[in-house]
Amino acid sequence: MKVLQFPLAKITLGFILGIISTYYCGISRELINLGLILSLILFILFYFVNKTTYKTTIAFGITIYFVSFFLGGIILINNTDSFQKDNYLQCTSAFKSPQEITLLIREKLKSTKTNDRYIAFVQTINKKHYSGKLILNITKDSSTTLINTGSYLKIKETLYKNREPSNPNQFDYGNYLNKKQLYAQLYTKDVAVQFSTKTKKDIWFYTERLRARIKQNLQKNQFSKKELNVAVALLMGQKQEISPDIMQDYQYAGAIHILSVSGLHVGYLLLFLTFILKPIPNTKKGAIIKLLVTLLTLASFALIAGLSPSVLRSVVMFSFVAIGYQLRRTVNIYHTLIVSALLILLFQPYFLFDVGFQLSYLALFFIVWFQLSSHQYSNLKHKLLAIAGPS
Repeated sequence: MKVLQFPLAKITLGFILGIISTYYCGISRELINLGLILSLILFILFYFVNKTTYKTTIAFGITIYFVSFFLGGIILINNTDSFQKDNYLQCTSAFKSPQEITLLIREKLKSTKTNDRYIAFVQTINKKHYSGKLILNITKDSSTTLINTGSYLKIKETLYKNREPSNPNQFDYGNYLNKKQLYAQLYTKDVAVQFSTKTKKDIWFYTERLRARIKQNLQKNQFSKKELNVAVALLMGQKQEISPDIMQDYQYAGAIHILSVSGLHVGYLLLFLTFILKPIPNTKKGAIIKLLVTLLTLASFALIAGLSPSVLRSVVMFSFVAIGYQLRRTVNIYHTLIVSALLILLFQPYFLFDVGFQLSYLALFFIVWFQLSSHQYSNLKHKLLAIAGPS
């Protein structure tokens, strides 16, 4: 069966086209809302017409695609931080002169030669509430304090918007950051940072604590620093501490993908869970327990690995595989691919512009397509040999 014959594939395609069109064409919220309302009215109208005449019209199918198209656009707009009225981009004074800014640390990034880098969420500017995330750069020579996830900082500095590339055809790093909704960077020294005694203990805080505990347990096995950093990357996908030389060695060896947590890791985790949960009886209650434990474990692993696009894709896909296995139903791999992509984009539409997300799905799609095609060719070859008979 061809992939585009699946109804959900066409709906997903319309949804993706809505996201792309809204982003690149700059369609306004008002126009998207109007289009969504009109398409929903037409959808309901044609639905009752089809229900009365017992015939499915082409117009009914077209209205479904229009609904999915405008839904993709409105989802993108609602998930765009720069459109929010309280986003820090609306505070023009913060980009002109130093302002007192309160930040919440969310994630540690890979450091550069000169700076330690973090993803931070703006809380207030001059004691007025603002929102949005940015990159915090702290000069290495001055950085003596380890900043943990969930820490609140107060800094008096100027924000800098992402710049366009200086040379033509150069990689547009500013546009790359904009697609991740990181619209600005903040540069400071450790001595200029005021640390709050308050800590936000949310799921990101406890996830970081768990990663730190795992790393401490690995250190007890007397790994060298390089070995420890590679082990952390292999287990949890955290590559921030791996040196550029090690990364380059993996690139030259063609094995850099091993350091990226993706389907291979999640697949092995699912096989391991299936093995350890095997003693639980296959009753209705037992199947529910197995499924809940599997889904919670996969979700926890996704959090530990940092919720990267490749990890999310793998976890969502294998979650559907686990559901189908426990319900004793055959899972169509193409359906699983499409549903997982649609679910992820419903909550994170900007993942569509992430190269990791794009390559992850394209690679897996062609792997599945090639495997199924080769399997069909093998079956055809055996049938022809059977018809020909022994020579």
